[in-house]
Amino acid sequence: MLRPSWLTGPIFDKELRVSSRRRRNYVLRFAYLAFLTLFVVLVWFATVTNSRSAAFGISRMSEAGKTIIPTIIWFQFIATQFIAIIMLSTAISDEIYHRTLGVLMTTPVNSFQIVMGKLFSKLLQLILLLAISLPILAIVRVFGGVPWRFVISSLCINLSAVIFVGSLSLFFSINGRRSYVVILRTLLTLGVIYAFIPAILGLLLHDVVADRILFPILFYANPFAALQFNTVMMISPGMMRIPFSFYWPTHCLIMLGASVLLLSLAVKIVRKVALRQAVGELNPTSKRKQRFRKAQTDGTEPDVEHQESTSPIREVKGSPIIWKELRAPFIQGGRKKSIIGLIIAIIALLITYGACIKEDSLDENYTHITYTIIFVLMGLVSTAVLSANTITSEKETRSWPILLATPPDDWNILLAKAVGVFRR
Repeated sequence: MLRPSWLTGPIFDKELRVSSRRRRNYVLRFAYLAFLTLFVVLVWFATVTNSRSAAFGISRMSEAGKTIIPTIIWFQFIATQFIAIIMLSTAISDEIYHRTLGVLMTTPVNSFQIVMGKLFSKLLQLILLLAISLPILAIVRVFGGVPWRFVISSLCINLSAVIFVGSLSLFFSINGRRSYVVILRTLLTLGVIYAFIPAILGLLLHDVVADRILFPILFYANPFAALQFNTVMMISPGMMRIPFSFYWPTHCLIMLGASVLLLSLAVKIVRKVALRQAVGELNPTSKRKQRFRKAQTDGTEPDVEHQESTSPIREVKGSPIIWKELRAPFIQGGRKKSIIGLIIAIIALLITYGACIKEDSLDENYTHITYTIIFVLMGLVSTAVLSANTITSEKETRSWPILLATPPDDWNILLAKAVGVFRR
């Protein structure tokens, strides 16, 4: 119990060995540090060296520190969370669909060590990114104007947010085979938790009970609000007033508690899936195909539904890859999940319009500007995620070598993938 290996098991050691042999991890760290260094130099020249006198330049050094450090921290805050979502989007699904999770359960490795090993092996790469920026933050802090309390508290808020986001992405990866589905699902969930629910409650509730009870809960559970408050209090103390006392250690403990809850559910689900796979009960075929095979084995008449679904053969016209991309579903998971998701999205949109009508702000320009920015960001993220997974999805299903062996050339393959992305 005194050794940390009982927590992660051999999964953590295996993931670290794999990561240490990947060149892209070292390229990522070099590019990350080079970008931060370039940014510090640019802000330094714009703030200090362009001054007319040396005394004025020295007096501006503290202002340069107040500009550089918060921007670096906010860049880390957003970038590390997005990287955590991407890195953990296939943490468990790879083991499930490569059918190695059941093999792991036949070893002394348990489901708790599998989940924690996957999580901490990916988070270690993000912690290294945060650690290599500490020397820059320490050097800039010498300029003055930024206390150590702000640097430490901001890094703790960032780390707790990354752990929560990583745990959420890992939880969704259990039932999500495609990485882009897990990424979009995680981003949508975070948008609902961090933005949609607080915005709607803020528009609908203005009484004293909401200010005293509801808003503190939402504030402590929102790392964006916590870091914003921490930044404003460092730059301009007294500018941001809230009707309650805010302590950043309490916020970190709440985020870590939510992460523990998600990881507990993930361990429970992974254990069930792994045991089913270990005893051979996890069949990748659908229930309808299982009933059809059972009917054939028993000598009975198979169901009409399966006969109708397998009898017609659709003719491929034109490019086969474009034909396949145009017939792919907009949302993976079936028609029922697509309809449910569409209904939830329409209801959420109507709720926002209703709140704006109640506040008499639907005729204001800033309302429509906000809607436009949100829609553009959603479109950009969706397009980027779908485009990045057009080739990787073929590799995950091991159909990429077969596709390269077909008559269509590289240009036709890329054009067909682009058509599928634009259609979605």
